[in-house]
Amino acid sequence: MEQVPCVHCGKFFIPRNRKQNYGTEPDCQRARKAAWQRYKMKTDVDYRTQQQLSNEKWVHKTPGYWTRYRQRNPDKAERNRILQHIRNRRNRQTDQDPACPVIAKMDVSKVNIYIISKGYRGLQRWT
Repeated sequence: MEQVPCVHCGKFFIPRNRKQNYGTEPDCQRARKAAWQRYKMKTDVDYRTQQQLSNEKWVHKTPGYWTRYRQRNPDKAERNRILQHIRNRRNRQTDQDPACPVIAKMDVSKVNIYIISKGYRGLQRWT
């Protein structure tokens, strides 16, 4: 067989079979396994359930682990807080608040939808 590039690192290698896309380096194999696990978590309900049960079992066997981890790694904990803040903001933007009225203006050629937030006070005139 001829050499093919690794999907992870881009280095050329000789595959053992036609379906081999990742090289034999440990980093490439970790990337292959991580990609496979992401795929299984998205597509296989039983696998996802078993992973959740396994994670819950581990959490019960190791109480206080995450508290100690955050205390030992304050920079990682702060990074996670920042990223969680961004994720929360993104989720708030996609989940529409039912208390916010929506105004829709329709024309023959286009549709405009305006969401009015809770803090809306009406049009203000600039003089």
